[in-house]
Amino acid sequence: MPLFKRNVKLHVTISWLFVVLTLPVIIAFLLVSYRANTLLIEDYSNKFIEKSVHENFNNAERLLNPFISNARAAGTLMRDKPDYFREPSASDYLHEIVASNEAVYAAYAAFEDGSFRQVRRVVPGRPVLDKPVPTDTQIIERFIDQRNLTGASDPQDQYRFHSRWGTVVGSDAGPVAYDPRTRGYYKEAARLQTLTVSDVYPFASSGELGITVTAPIVTAGHTSGVFAIDLTLKTLSGYLSVNRVSPNSITIIADDHGGVIAHPEFERGLTLKDNELVQNQLGKLGDVRVTSALAERIRSGTDRFHFTAGPDDTEYIGVFSPFPKNFKKPWELLIIAPTDDFVGGIKDTNRRLLIFGTLVFFLQLVLIYRLSRALSRPIEQLAEEVVHIRDFEFLQAPMVESRIAEISHLAKAVFTLTRALESFTSYVPRGLVKQLIDSGQGTRLGVENRYLTLFFTDLEGFSTLSESEPSQQLLSRVSDYFASVTQSIEQEHGTVDKYIGDAVMAFWGAPTPLENHAYLACVAAVRSQRRMALRNQEWTSQSMSALKVRIGIHSDSVLVGNVGSAERVSYTVMGDGVNVAARLEGLNKELGTWVCVSHAVYRAAGERLWLRPIDTVVVKGRKGELLVYELLAIRDGDEETAATPEEARLCNLTVEAYAHYADNNFAAAAEAYAAILARFPHDTVAQRMLEKCQGQRTKDQSPT
Repeated sequence: MPLFKRNVKLHVTISWLFVVLTLPVIIAFLLVSYRANTLLIEDYSNKFIEKSVHENFNNAERLLNPFISNARAAGTLMRDKPDYFREPSASDYLHEIVASNEAVYAAYAAFEDGSFRQVRRVVPGRPVLDKPVPTDTQIIERFIDQRNLTGASDPQDQYRFHSRWGTVVGSDAGPVAYDPRTRGYYKEAARLQTLTVSDVYPFASSGELGITVTAPIVTAGHTSGVFAIDLTLKTLSGYLSVNRVSPNSITIIADDHGGVIAHPEFERGLTLKDNELVQNQLGKLGDVRVTSALAERIRSGTDRFHFTAGPDDTEYIGVFSPFPKNFKKPWELLIIAPTDDFVGGIKDTNRRLLIFGTLVFFLQLVLIYRLSRALSRPIEQLAEEVVHIRDFEFLQAPMVESRIAEISHLAKAVFTLTRALESFTSYVPRGLVKQLIDSGQGTRLGVENRYLTLFFTDLEGFSTLSESEPSQQLLSRVSDYFASVTQSIEQEHGTVDKYIGDAVMAFWGAPTPLENHAYLACVAAVRSQRRMALRNQEWTSQSMSALKVRIGIHSDSVLVGNVGSAERVSYTVMGDGVNVAARLEGLNKELGTWVCVSHAVYRAAGERLWLRPIDTVVVKGRKGELLVYELLAIRDGDEETAATPEEARLCNLTVEAYAHYADNNFAAAAEAYAAILARFPHDTVAQRMLEKCQGQRTKDQSPT
């Protein structure tokens, strides 16, 4: 059956109606709120990242600008006073530059004649002139004078060691092996003749990686010297480590070849090559965040994106942003930050919103279900009672109660109807009424001709019994008899027509047509006999006489329908077939049988029954003879109606004996019936037929 045609409970319908009406509102609210928060997350994170990028640019510029300014000022001084940095007092100026910021490793001036003056920080463990420096050294002053003003000896590479500036703890000198004019910083400055910031390279005196800010001394287009300041990357890395975009972010400065300029963990920005520390590459940092960001940059073709990385697929924001052009270095800033650092609170709010919305939805479902259940339960109970009324099942349930006036009135009406119909079916067989309702025939007057099976019962010796047995006891026992027979009839879809004294009249095939009505009537007869046998066992054990039931069954065309007047009708059957069935029930007394059926029943269902032929008899009211059978059991029946071995044997022997009788072989028939009596000495059918066979033999042997 299609789904839309199935019956649905009222409370389910109400619940679904509320869900259909309210669910879209809840979902719309959650989606709008979630979407608004998501947009807020994206906008907030983008603004925060943008702000962080600018701050890092500005900070990098602020970090380098003082040194650029110092280099430019010193270059101007060196141009205007060419011999100033040749004098010992210039070391004080250089020291001030070095001391001004811990990022400065060295400040120095180089001349076109190869002279050189420098002040730098000490590198622990790094020798000078292949000798260890004094223990307390913090600052090293160096000077090479290529002018050789005295001409007394070759120029010397002179060192003075300061524990603090002005406190000399040692000095040394050696042959000059250093020529600044051959160094990259000098050549680049002389070539460009403008202030420049170098690429990352290892400092000769320390081996550390750094950059150099150089200011060339240009006079009339000629470079006469260079002033330079060396900056270590460690300070810039330290700045990145302290000044993070977010608590769990990472910011890296790299050059246009992917070389690391500054990393929050300074050591990771370096790598060992040929036993020397060199600049590391972004792709070789071993950081899954950086590797994933580089891959996503290539995949998406953009410099700003979202991506996931790590075993837990954490979501990150990745930004590659080049330094401004006025910075004059092709550097770029890489920022990688978990989105939760920026918008974790908003995401938590979104999650709580979803959880809260889900809980509210399910709570609403529970409340809707309980309310709809409370509203619909009385109606559903009434509907169930109406179904039971339709099936004539009258449950002794209390009246349904409801605070809703309309439901309360309906409940009272159904309760009254139930009690009225229950009382009515005490007078009219409920099976008949139910079948009439199911057939749709109703109570209109009229009959039709239909082939039915008729069924009559009667109690043996009931009149005598009614005189000797107390009336209440007899009434109780007769009620049990009626109940056993009626239940058997209704179980096999028969219709109880009426109770006539101690007799029961029933029929099969109306008002609802049945194809195997003869068989069903026989099954009901056997059930009635078996159940009455059990009743009799109980009664005889209580010293009460048995109630033995005689049954007659016949199939025939009869008139069936509603007869009577407009005020009162009766659904019944009429016709010769009814009389035959009643006469068959009476023949049991004459034949010594208990269930007597006609040949019409035999033709309809004989192959499924344990029947034995009795004889052809003349039924009162009919001219012709009628072959009758005794029904003992059902061949394909259940345990209650199956034949015992003795019943099956009796049927088979009687069939053989009657076959001889029907062939007028009375001698063989007499012998066969005698054999039956030998095995079943109390069989009245065999006794009667034996006597009849013997009479025929005597008649045949007498002279004509």
